[in-house]
Amino acid sequence: MMLDDANFERSERTTGREPLQRKEKAEQLYDREVPLTGTSRSMLHEWLDGEVDVMRASESEGASKVELWTRINAESEMLRRRVTPIHVQQRIMASLPATPNTASSWWKQQVTITPVSALAIAAGLLAAGALVITMIG
Repeated sequence: MMLDDANFERSERTTGREPLQRKEKAEQLYDREVPLTGTSRSMLHEWLDGEVDVMRASESEGASKVELWTRINAESEMLRRRVTPIHVQQRIMASLPATPNTASSWWKQQVTITPVSALAIAAGLLAAGALVITMIG
C-alpha cells in the first residue's frame, strides 16, 4: 500500500504506478515585525524608551505629560530600593516557631501495618492488576 505525501503531486499523465513529482518548494515564511498602520508612535513613548531627549518630548507632547512620567519614574525607582527595616525583620523571625511543627513532617512518622490490612492491600492490588490486564487484552 502506498501513501501519498502532502508534498507530492501526480503528473497530468499519471496512471497506475507512475512516479510522483514533487511540488516546487514555496518561499519559506519567517516571522517578522509588521508596522501598525494608522497609528504613529508618540514622542512621549520614544522619550520613555530613551530614544528622544526630554526637550523634544516636552515640545511635542506637552510639559505636563513629561513631568507626570518623570515623577512616576522617580517614585518607581524609590520603591524599588525600599527594604524592610531591621526591627521588622527581627520581629518576624522571632515570631517563627523554633522547632518545626510535627504535623508538617508526617512523612517521617513510622507506619504500622497489621497483617489483616496487608492482606486487604494485597487483594486490592491483585484485583486492580487483573482489571488492567483484562482492559489491555
